[in-house]
Amino acid sequence: MTFPWAYLDSSTFLKLYVKEKGSRNARSLVRRHRILSCSVLPIECLSALSRKRRAAEIGQKDFKLLVQRIRTDYANLEAVQLGDEVLKKAEEVALQGVSGALDFIHIGAASIFQDETGIDLLFFTSDKRQFEAAIHFGLNAFYIG
Repeated sequence: MTFPWAYLDSSTFLKLYVKEKGSRNARSLVRRHRILSCSVLPIECLSALSRKRRAAEIGQKDFKLLVQRIRTDYANLEAVQLGDEVLKKAEEVALQGVSGALDFIHIGAASIFQDETGIDLLFFTSDKRQFEAAIHFGLNAFYIG
C-alpha cells in the first residue's frame, strides 16, 4: 500500500513528542502518510525543546529522551535539503508573506518538492500565519490546532 505524502513543519512535528492541542491529530496523520520535511526541522524542534526545558515545562531526563527520539525519527523521514533552490523559493515567499523566515523555508521546500516530483503534497502546520501563507502559495495546506 502506498501512502500519500505529507509535509510536516516543526510546529506539527513537535506535537508527536510533546502533548499539546492537536497532538492526537498529528499522530493520526503520521500513521496514514509518508512524511516529508526540510533539513531545518531538527534544529527548530531542538530549539523548541530547549525553551521548554528552560521554562521547566519538561525535565532534563525527558529532554534527553525527546532529543534522542526526534533525531532517530528525523533520520527515518524524507527531507528536502536546504540549498540554493529552496532558499530562492523561500525568498519569493518572504517578499509576499507575513510569516517567519523558517516558515518561508518550509513553504519553499514543500513547493520545490511538489514542483519537481509532480506529487500532490499535503502541507500540515500548527502555525496560523504559515497555514495562510502556504494556501496563498498554492499548497494543499491543513491547520492542526
